[in-house]
Amino acid sequence: MKHRAPKIAPPRHHNLEQLEWYPLEPVRWDMGLMSHTMPIQKVSPAQIPYRGETPGSAVPQVPDETSNGKSSDRNLALNSLALMLSTVITGGLGLLFWAAAGRLYPVAEVGSASAVITSAVMLSTLSNLSLGSMYERFLPDSGRLARSFVVRGYLTITAFAFILGCVFLLVAPVDKMFTSTAEIVTFPLFVAVLAVFALQDQTSSGLGVARWAAAKNVFHAVVKFGLLLALFATARSTSIIAAWAIPAVIASVVVLRHILRALRTEPRYQLEPNLPPRRELWSYFGSAYGITALGSLAPLLIPMIVVATLGTESNAYFSLTWSIVSALYILISVLVGPFVAEVAAHPDQFSRLTKRFMTMVAVVALGGSFFLAFIAPFGLGIVGAEYRENGTIIVQLAAFTIPLSVVGSLYDGLARVQRKMRLAVVVQVIATSIIIIGSLSLSSSLGIAAVGWAYLAAEGFGALVLIVPLIRWIRLLAHRDGPPPPEDPLPPAPPGPRPYPTGMAELPPQFANGDYAREYSTSGAHHIDSRPRIFDPGRIHAPYRRPAPERGAP
Repeated sequence: MKHRAPKIAPPRHHNLEQLEWYPLEPVRWDMGLMSHTMPIQKVSPAQIPYRGETPGSAVPQVPDETSNGKSSDRNLALNSLALMLSTVITGGLGLLFWAAAGRLYPVAEVGSASAVITSAVMLSTLSNLSLGSMYERFLPDSGRLARSFVVRGYLTITAFAFILGCVFLLVAPVDKMFTSTAEIVTFPLFVAVLAVFALQDQTSSGLGVARWAAAKNVFHAVVKFGLLLALFATARSTSIIAAWAIPAVIASVVVLRHILRALRTEPRYQLEPNLPPRRELWSYFGSAYGITALGSLAPLLIPMIVVATLGTESNAYFSLTWSIVSALYILISVLVGPFVAEVAAHPDQFSRLTKRFMTMVAVVALGGSFFLAFIAPFGLGIVGAEYRENGTIIVQLAAFTIPLSVVGSLYDGLARVQRKMRLAVVVQVIATSIIIIGSLSLSSSLGIAAVGWAYLAAEGFGALVLIVPLIRWIRLLAHRDGPPPPEDPLPPAPPGPRPYPTGMAELPPQFANGDYAREYSTSGAHHIDSRPRIFDPGRIHAPYRRPAPERGAP
């Protein structure tokens, strides 16, 4: 009796197109002509043509996040170090700027220009509305909405800054502050430029390229110092303001073009957005704005308190001494932005990025503490014996305060990543109250050292409250990390009911994760077996069953 081979269904061309994407595994091959199976040699990925090279192919390509050769933790370190370096450079050149202005320009002109620039910087900070914090956290998840997010935000803060500048002209002593009509007319524009200039720092952090902001700030510091020297022959406050404004305009235009180009060309900004609900976005915005406003409240009020209670001479000693302490606070704060943006872009690498962030913050804090305790007093002595006598106690207290602030900085970074900032806001409210009330109540007996004791008490309170939830948070989130799952070179099992082996009513629990056997023939004309990996001696290899044709099919 002649053996008749079973009928084999014709190839399914959509399956063939799908199979071209994947390398072949060692599989069992059976055309129904043999009683045994023959393995097929595995094909290396290099031998498989890439589908994206086929003309007319519309297959989406997955963006490669590491195509620039830098891992996320290295990018975090690069951006953080760039911001710290730029902070040091711009701070030093800023001191030289005003020192040179004091020597080259008349005192009255320097005082007028200083008042205008300080007011413009304050108004630009208020007009940003903490939108930069939103960019740091949510720009990596905005996808195709990122460009609209940035453009609308910049238009909003520019208009708001311009309006604030106009309102300021209505209530400020214009005759005493400004020396020409040109300064009055251009003041709102000056505020708008500085608002855009400041917002670009956090926007660059959100894009993962905070080094752009660092380069922008260094460029502004260098060029404004050069223009100040070039325009000193005019001996006008307008020249000082122009030296500050012109490089800010140039730097803002250049960086904004790079930002918009990145949003237009980078693949991750072509994907679908992964943003939380609108209500959660508004909650985050309110918390971020509250922390920013409260954080800037104490530095604005403390000099007024010192002047009102101790006089202008004591304020001179305090201002110079506290500028050194403030520089270290700024160095630590600039590390938070790149960390938040990098974790938002790479949440699967939370543990590694957090360790790098904690290491950098600890190094800066310990190094700054050593500097304040042993080097800063000698620097104050170079300025003058009175500065060293009155300011040493402040820098020594700050040497203990800065390490305590590490806890608050770490918690602030993690709270921004997890979008849970309620406790951070509460702690900031209480800490600000401690600083203001302590400075007021202790200044009459302790002098300017009262400010140092007040900051030490505030940071100690924050560390005591936040240390336990910070440790618990790090442990909880660290357990979520793990090695990424191995890439599956084969497509998932087809949907629908699974063809279980004979006598099996339901899928065993050990195979609930979808780990099914998938077999393909060499020609693609054979079956796709989605059965569980179960050894059934009575049914080694099930023959292909042609599915019933759909209703209405020919």
